[in-house]
Amino acid sequence: MKYIKLRNGQVAYTHRGQGKPVLLVHGLGSSSRDWEMQINDLSRVASVWALDLRGHGESARLTRPLRLGELADDVAEFISVMDIQGCTVIGISMGGMVGFDLLSRYPQLINGLAVINSAPSFPIDSWHVRAKLMMRLAMLRVLGMRNLSRLLARNLFPKPQQAPLRSRLVQAFGDNDRRSYLHAIGAIAGWSSVPAVNQVDLPVLVVTGDRDYTPIALKQQYTEQLLNGRLEVIYDSGHATPLDQPEQLNFLLRRFLSELSGSDSCPVAEPYVP
Repeated sequence: MKYIKLRNGQVAYTHRGQGKPVLLVHGLGSSSRDWEMQINDLSRVASVWALDLRGHGESARLTRPLRLGELADDVAEFISVMDIQGCTVIGISMGGMVGFDLLSRYPQLINGLAVINSAPSFPIDSWHVRAKLMMRLAMLRVLGMRNLSRLLARNLFPKPQQAPLRSRLVQAFGDNDRRSYLHAIGAIAGWSSVPAVNQVDLPVLVVTGDRDYTPIALKQQYTEQLLNGRLEVIYDSGHATPLDQPEQLNFLLRRFLSELSGSDSCPVAEPYVP
């Protein structure tokens, strides 16, 4: 890992490959380490950067409540300092939300956005959503990070053959700083990039696992509101698509990057179709 001091704290990052810049942004309770299979694949055709958001991985901890936009500000500063303006941002879950926030407020810094199992807003507008959020917070306080990670791992990777992925998540998630995690959840709750994001005419690839937490119909609904959005479904995948279906995801990402660059190069593998 490499490190850079930004206005709001130190940020850890990795960089591999040459070509047009791509920036990977991880999800809540995760880190850049979860992009390993995408970095290995995409760095053959692009200059791939992956950072740890503040409060995650090896970056500075979160010591106070904050807005999601502050994390997006960090990423915007990172893009400028590293001189990778015009990069393609790829984000999963909370990282996709950061990507939408960038798209709505810093469109001049990017040339396209790919979001995986994410949304342009996280409204707390129903008892169902509020109850799920309160349950997660209660479980965290009662069980702690390590025990909560075991429950999440079983939900994300339910198959017997996914035992290595479960072990990996338990270790990585359990290493999170509890206070930082709570502040990150608070940053998501109630956040929205709508309607501003729907006014930006940049290509947006929306990817969803068929077993993601939120239904495909919801992704289709918000994709149709974007000026230049497209939805792709990855089969036999839950919320952690970069880990449970890396080949399918990498195919879609390589094709998206090829479209953005106007290249005729073909992806390395065909996607799986059930």
